[in-house]
Amino acid sequence: MFYVFFDVECANCLNGEGKMCSLGYVKTDEEFHVLKKKDILIDPNAPFLLGNAKTGQGIHLAYPLFRFKWAHTFPSYYQEIKRLLEDKDTICFGFAVNQDVSYISYTCQRYHLPLIDFKFFDIQSMEKQLNQRKNLSGLDHLVEEYQVQSFTYHRSDDDALMTMEVFKALLDSNQLTVEQVLKKYPQSINDTMTLVETIARRKRQKQAHATHAKKVSELMKNDGVKPNSNLYNPFFYEKTFFFDNIVLSEELDYLLHHKKEIYFRGAKITKNLKETQIVVLSQKDVKQLDYKKINPDIEYVEYSTFKKELSKGGR
Repeated sequence: MFYVFFDVECANCLNGEGKMCSLGYVKTDEEFHVLKKKDILIDPNAPFLLGNAKTGQGIHLAYPLFRFKWAHTFPSYYQEIKRLLEDKDTICFGFAVNQDVSYISYTCQRYHLPLIDFKFFDIQSMEKQLNQRKNLSGLDHLVEEYQVQSFTYHRSDDDALMTMEVFKALLDSNQLTVEQVLKKYPQSINDTMTLVETIARRKRQKQAHATHAKKVSELMKNDGVKPNSNLYNPFFYEKTFFFDNIVLSEELDYLLHHKKEIYFRGAKITKNLKETQIVVLSQKDVKQLDYKKINPDIEYVEYSTFKKELSKGGR
């Protein structure tokens, strides 16, 4: 059995889509003797945007940019990378590896190539569980903590080598074997197809959340509607309503459809609890939080009551 430790660097990750500019790896035997170390430089066919929007600082790649631009694009290295990672006699490891595999998978899709389908083990995740840490540790932190020799960060093959050395130190300090770790931390094992499906699901959830938030924002807009005296109803007139999350989740389209009727009756809708008078609950006994802690003057009403009042005519 062989072990492959790999790392990916990207020119940019706009929209979470990593444009690969290198894939480095270290291949070892079961005793962690290095059999091969290689950094595959790739023309990302994309701009290099290495800065951090929050800090204004970015990573420094190990090579001048022209080295990447002089390389070939990903399809030229696809078969080599595929053979390396899909080898049945190889176990693949990485640090924060889900991210790296997401970049590889996106790049395959980008160039209309079949996904590279393999299993991989995340050493970062395993280390957090092993040492019962509250947060994930960075590779640089673990290199220092385990007194592993450091090399050039963001040079993919060097990052892969440091990942291997950290993993070996983790095993040695805890008197564990690779087999024991794989069995003890199955949560750290993933595969390409599962990861791709997870990313797609999260993307759909994010899009659905954005669509929902946009609809909620639209519901709050009065659009200049003024109260219509012919539709007067004391239940609504000059009352400010707040809908709980269950109501907004299940009944948002209905509320949007009848939005003008609500405003014609002289009501207001808000998502600010401090300015609301009435909280509309999905059921009377369902309260996702104690709203009265935020606003002690609010009243509760069931959505069924709200909907019934809305269906009534005017005076």
